Amino acid sequence: MANIQLPAGTTVNLENVPLHQFYHLSLHPATPVIIVAVYTLIVHALNSTRSKTLSRIEARRQDLKLGDVFNEGAGNTRRSQNGPWMTATVVLHNLALAAFSYWCATNYTTAFFQTVREEGMRCAYCDMNHTIWNNMFKFNYLFYLSKYYELIDTFIILAKGRKATFLQTYHHAGAIMTMWVGCYFGSPQLIFYVVENSIIHTLMYTYFALTAMGYSPPGKKYLTHLQIFQFLIGLVFIALYITIPGCLTPLQRNLLFVMLSYLIPLIYLFVDFSIKTYGKKNKAKTL
Repeated sequence: MANIQLPAGTTVNLENVPLHQFYHLSLHPATPVIIVAVYTLIVHALNSTRSKTLSRIEARRQDLKLGDVFNEGAGNTRRSQNGPWMTATVVLHNLALAAFSYWCATNYTTAFFQTVREEGMRCAYCDMNHTIWNNMFKFNYLFYLSKYYELIDTFIILAKGRKATFLQTYHHAGAIMTMWVGCYFGSPQLIFYVVENSIIHTLMYTYFALTAMGYSPPGKKYLTHLQIFQFLIGLVFIALYITIPGCLTPLQRNLLFVMLSYLIPLIYLFVDFSIKTYGKKNKAKTL
């Protein structure tokens, strides 16, 4: 396979980056398209073998312990069927993603504020000197690869005998494509995409690790609300990138509209999920 050129302004020695041997293959334009297509087809095929998707009320009646839409596999089967190996796998899966997300979030925020101090807010926000891009290159790349690993969330759900929702499938597929766009073209908007996403994922995967271990921490609906909030903040960041003169190249500006085409439906799907899931609970409490 032909080598993929590093984005303009990149001064990083690729051989010093973890998993660099997969860089050219993973960043080839065909790779995310093929994997997303295969992932979607497999999910559709396996969903068709499930007779129905249990509602949360019905699942509760059957003594099922449900997780969130993104990680229902964190403990959503009958306790008698949830063997120790599956439990251990789910716990380790969630803890690994929580730790990785925390690692990305802390390093990214440190690099950003250091760049603000040294180069100013506007220069840091637009990454005009490619300082953050080069300092965070390995985190961008590894965060992109992690989106493929996160597909395991869906297959945990399917292994438990439940259907994967359209929201989950769309979210995972879109996350791969948007991260590929950012890494392939060296887009500065990855600064806030990675920071927001890694912070939310640190909380989310920690929560699901605890539920997989048998704990019932409160506040699951607030995780969903935080996810919606991060998408809305993302719209603000995109608007700023578009309106600040000289912040983006024409290509990077056009790529923002590609990201918007993914983000706006995602917000709708999340809001719809939140209303259907938590609105019903609140309504039931008032009856």
